[in-house]
Amino acid sequence: MKGLSDVSVFNKTNGWGFSDWADTRCEKKSSTTSVCTATMTIAPGWLPGSVPGDVNRTAGVWQVNATVKANDGDYWISDHIAEFKMKRASKLTADAAPEPVAKGATLTVSGKLSRANWEDLKYHGYAGQDVKLQFKQAGTAHYSTVRTVKTGYVGQLSTKVTVTLAGSWRWYFPGTTTTARVVSAGDAVTLK
Repeated sequence: MKGLSDVSVFNKTNGWGFSDWADTRCEKKSSTTSVCTATMTIAPGWLPGSVPGDVNRTAGVWQVNATVKANDGDYWISDHIAEFKMKRASKLTADAAPEPVAKGATLTVSGKLSRANWEDLKYHGYAGQDVKLQFKQAGTAHYSTVRTVKTGYVGQLSTKVTVTLAGSWRWYFPGTTTTARVVSAGDAVTLK
């Protein structure tokens, strides 16, 4: 294979896309096989005013099309060589209070889940999503899920827990087909 002569990506459902083909690297594996990697630059910043309707609907499952050049001058067109998920970026915060807290007392862990809006290029609260509250005991390496909380109408999170150990609290959102997975920073809470 000589290389790629064209690569394009777009949403499978509505056909919208917003990418620039930036680079291609091909590595010869044998006399008949090469592996090529194409780099695309995705820029949702130009979408507002360029795509009809809600531009956030361009998130979801996208497909890759490519035209391959052969060494003998022939070519092969693939209208569906691969798929990937284009996701809107997300943010997640966590705050545990009061700090420090007495053993056996109630701690309130709050936070907010938000995601990028490609209409106004700002982050807005993401409502109605299941987010996991996780805890890691001081001196250990791993978090474990304590409970799942649904975000409020502006993405807010809040739950109360009884504290028995010092450690860090965080929120974990596993993501969706259209929104990226995100983990908040841990908020360390000591006992008094």
